[in-house]
Amino acid sequence: MVLWVCGKNVAELEEGIVWELQGIFTTKEAAVAACKNERYFIGPVELNKPLPEETTSWVGCEYPLG
Repeated sequence: MVLWVCGKNVAELEEGIVWELQGIFTTKEAAVAACKNERYFIGPVELNKPLPEETTSWVGCEYPLG
């Protein structure tokens, strides 16, 4: 099952981007609807599927939204 993360970028640091979770949704449309401004993003995650430990790009992540 694929769920959709909605997040908000709050800061860009030397170590990377700081973001806050805004919600988890069952559809892409619901995740997009939760985006309020250009600092918001969405991305798919598969339920019960571990992610690799190394840093990778987030396939399907869309930014900016809102």
